[in-house]
Formats: sequence, C-alpha cells, structure tokens
Amino acid sequence: MDTPTSSSAQSIAEQILYNVSEGIFAVDTNYNITIFNSILEKMLGLSKESVIGKPFDKIISVESKTKEPIDLKQYFFKTQALFDVILKGPTQNYYVNIKFSGLKTETNTAECLITMSDTTKEISLDKAKDDFLALASHELFTPLTIIKSYLWMLNTNQDGILNEKQAEYANKAYHSTETLISMVSDMLNVSRLEQGRLTFNCKAGKIVATVQEALKGFDIKAKEKNINLKFDISQIHTELDAFYDEEKLRGCIVNYLANAIKFTKEGGVTIKIETDTDFVKISVTDTGVGVSDKDRSKLFSKFGKGETSYNKIVESGGNGLGLYIVKIYVEAMGGQVGYNSDGDFKGSTFWLTVPKHTVLHD
Repeated sequence: MDTPTSSSAQSIAEQILYNVSEGIFAVDTNYNITIFNSILEKMLGLSKESVIGKPFDKIISVESKTKEPIDLKQYFFKTQALFDVILKGPTQNYYVNIKFSGLKTETNTAECLITMSDTTKEISLDKAKDDFLALASHELFTPLTIIKSYLWMLNTNQDGILNEKQAEYANKAYHSTETLISMVSDMLNVSRLEQGRLTFNCKAGKIVATVQEALKGFDIKAKEKNINLKFDISQIHTELDAFYDEEKLRGCIVNYLANAIKFTKEGGVTIKIETDTDFVKISVTDTGVGVSDKDRSKLFSKFGKGETSYNKIVESGGNGLGLYIVKIYVEAMGGQVGYNSDGDFKGSTFWLTVPKHTVLHD
C-alpha cells in the first residue's frame, strides 16, 4: 500500500478542515488567509477562491457584545480563546467562540489556525429565557405587593380580630409573600444588571456604619436559633473609609449574613472587617453546614444552589441568585468575592472586598 506524500497528506487535511461543521480559517505570518472552509463561506457569503491570499482583516470582522472592534492579530499564534464575540456577516451577525492554534506547514513556515464555533442559537435561547423571566418578574411584582398589603391588614387586625388559627395562617401567608417578593426583586435586579440598566453610586463612606446598618435585625434572628452573632472590628479604626455604593454593599452583607444564619444550627456567626493598603475586606464566618466539593463550582453562579450539604438543612430554600448578585455588585464596585470552607458541616467563610479610595474599573 502506497504511503501518501506530504503534499497529498496536506491536501487531505485541508479537505477535512474545509468540510468540518465549525468555521475555520488560517493565516500566515503576514496575516493573509491560507485556509477558508465551507462554513465560513456560508456565514460570510464568500467563496474560498475569492479570499485566499487576502489580508484577513479585509474579510473577517469581529466585535464584542458592546460593539467594540476586536483586533484578532493580538491573539494569533497564541494559545488563547474568545467567547461569545460577534462575527459580522453580510446579512446577519453570529455569536461565536474563537480558538487559536499555531501550525507548521511542510515548508516549515508558520500559520495560525482559527476555529469559530457558532453559539448564536444558544445565546438566543438564553436571551429569550432571560427576557421571559424579566417580564414575568415585572408582572408579578405589583400583585404580590398588593397581596402583602392585604395580609398586613389582616395581621394587624385592621378589620376585626382574627382567632389564633386564622392569625397563624395569615402570618405564614404574609412571610411567604415576602419571600416571593424578594425572589422577584432578585430576578428583576439580575435582568437590569445584565442589560446594563442598573447604576452604581460609588462614593466615600464609613464602612463600619454600613455594616452596622446591615446587621440590624440579625441579632434577633440569631437569638431565635440560639447562636452567637459577633461583629469583630478589632483590626481597624472605626472611622475607616472605603469607596462603594452604600445601598448595594449593604445588600451584599445582608445576603452573606442571612445565608450564614440560615445554614448554622449551632455555634455562631462572626462578621469581621480587615484592611490593607488598597482594599477593605468584609468576611462572614459561620459554624454551619459548610460547602461540599461538589457544590464549589455552583457558588456565585446564576441560579447556583448546592445539592449536597445545603440540602441537608430543611429550611434551605432560596432561588440561587443571591451570591450571583453579590458577585456582580461587588465587581462593579471594583472589588472581589470569595469563600473558604473545609467541606460538609465544617463551617464556611464568605468574603468580599471594596476599594479604599477609588473605583478600579468601569
């Protein structure tokens, strides 16, 4: 059986690349196109023969989701990738993931192979789902608020005194409605965040005062569960300034505290403030259920809820948006989020940072 020559082997490889189901092109060291496959022909409405040998940037145009042009040259001949960027076509645009890899030809010259995976359908489905959630949340908010108001009237005996059982039912319904309103509010906030419609008013503020404001009411919740709640400011000055949006940071701390108390059966919860040259760090440590190895990848992700240790607590509840919102809020304020846990039922520490002087990024 004859062994294929190097030139025939290269021809076979090019035929394979031409017919694969992903968009593929290659460039030489002068950034001229050397390979252009059938998928890209369809996406861009151009034939292989019409583009081979031409500068790639005359043929391929890519931009970010915010419509900013992306210079692919800075990625060529490097092991890098771009995700969910936009490939501009003559009649429609495509969302694509792009991978880059270097090649050596039979003449030992370098080329870069670029693979474009079309993610348009997936992005469209995600957008449709998000749009539905945003619309549903918006439409639910008003009737839920009205229901809560009527339940408040029942609970406060506005039109007559309820008997003990009726009062119990009304109280449970009131708190369940509060939970639903909180969930709807979270979904609306996520929608606004992802559409860039949520604004941040970052300015210098007293970090201790903000944490104390967030702590209000949690001492009662801690006493109800017979656990200790401690606020440790031993390592900082009580007048410490930081740069943040007060309302949103307070919401982040409340989220951490609520989770810590919810998932702690015995022991205590400690909130601590530390500082270094550029950042203030706020951490919430509990002696609760901890974080299982299986749950680590879900933390701070959209609709991410633990399926192991968290579900061992009967009242876990939640919609999986809280930590996701915390992450986006804190990063928008120029900080970072994170956590530490030794595993199931070994407690956990959730922390966040905010800059001391200025916002680090837009």
